[in-house]
Amino acid sequence: MTKQDYIHIYERDLQRLISEIEAYPQSQQMWLTATGITNTAGHLAQHLIGNLRTFVCAPMGGFPYERDREAEFKAVRFTDEALLKELYALKADVQTSIERVEDLNAAYPVQIKEVYEGQTNDFMLCHLLAHLAYHTGQINYHRRLLTSPVTPVQK
Repeated sequence: MTKQDYIHIYERDLQRLISEIEAYPQSQQMWLTATGITNTAGHLAQHLIGNLRTFVCAPMGGFPYERDREAEFKAVRFTDEALLKELYALKADVQTSIERVEDLNAAYPVQIKEVYEGQTNDFMLCHLLAHLAYHTGQINYHRRLLTSPVTPVQK
């Protein structure tokens, strides 16, 4: 893929994440859990912010960021309004970061636990995009489960 392809897809998928968060009828519902669901939508959104800031914005865009991964899942780090503001800022910073990548085929610039031997910028952007989509799908399911009336379906 090209940088423009990545910019387009990240823009689209981060907007989907924002739309999912905005779709909660009552914002406090995003911080609830249900039987069999261990993560709230709010915590997953915080996790995606930490993940993309750590692995895209910092190494590729030069945006400083100090991650507290444990707090992403255990604390409410943002008010509802601040969470949306941070997601919109993240969308802009991810775009700028991708624009700053000089060579998609170059080695990924940060030593991290190996996701794949010989990982490149291209590989990491693809890998992180899949991670974003996975958690956005979880948030969609969480929202529908916690905000929709349950109607039994007979099979």
